Amino acid sequence: MTHFGSIDIGSNTVRLLIMKADGAGGFTEVASRRVICRLGEGLHSEKRLLPHRMEQTLEVLKQFRDICREYGNLPIRVVATSAVRESANRDEFVRLVKEQAGLDVEVISWEEEARLTVAGVFWKRPQTGTALIFDIGGGSTEFIVAQDKQVLASASTSLGVVRLTEQFISRHPVDTGEYQKLKNHVREQLDRVRFRLGEPRPQVLIGTAGTVTTLAAMDQNIFPYDPEKIHGLVLPLESIKRLFEDLKSKSLAQRLEIQTLERGREDLIIAGTTLVLETMDTFDCPHLTVSEYSLREGLLLDAFSNL
Repeated sequence: MTHFGSIDIGSNTVRLLIMKADGAGGFTEVASRRVICRLGEGLHSEKRLLPHRMEQTLEVLKQFRDICREYGNLPIRVVATSAVRESANRDEFVRLVKEQAGLDVEVISWEEEARLTVAGVFWKRPQTGTALIFDIGGGSTEFIVAQDKQVLASASTSLGVVRLTEQFISRHPVDTGEYQKLKNHVREQLDRVRFRLGEPRPQVLIGTAGTVTTLAAMDQNIFPYDPEKIHGLVLPLESIKRLFEDLKSKSLAQRLEIQTLERGREDLIIAGTTLVLETMDTFDCPHLTVSEYSLREGLLLDAFSNL
């Protein structure tokens, strides 16, 4: 059997996935981890990765490297997305990862990110009709129109939850004025996205990454977190609105009492859910399908295709 590892260094979360191939075209997941590091914190104002966030991310990458070594000398593909892509000190970060963790980081374009995300999203589900996929990150959100697992159109935006929270949300419970400014900004950007995508009429809306999976866990009261129960859930618009009204009314401490709300997302969930709701409204989609799989799965599927 052959093992492969992938590490996705996102603006908010670093994710590890290890899968094994059986040599007959099949493969299964053997290890999965994710840690919120907020590498993209302060990027909107500082234009650089902050030293303490780089240090925290480096420690997580060392841990992930050690987990990979438990499965032998397996190949590991490490990619970085929005935060590293946009930062003035990206070369310094890539160098530090190589020196301290022994990992080679590939800073991928958002077009490559879109292609790999589509591959991951449709790993364990068939596609019928036209789908709109959106992948909410800490520094950016990618929107992809796909049909028969092929990318028809894509658009990358700066609508990341860390970035939006730093720009608009400072009070918890949520201040009405701050929320309205956030909502107006998101709606304005989404109108531009819809035009750039050719004003699609998707038959299914698929969301991936932490905001969406957290909303699914909260809606279905899934604790401890179980990706198999999360993947493929369909959330009605009204259910998400109900969750959101409750979240807006709570302090950070009160949100931390919610078992199904992942620690580290208690402030970011406001911007993230606003983006979800405005996306559903902009593209006239009354239901949201949840995907547990995205970029890191796409990375490994890409590796297996070359076996």
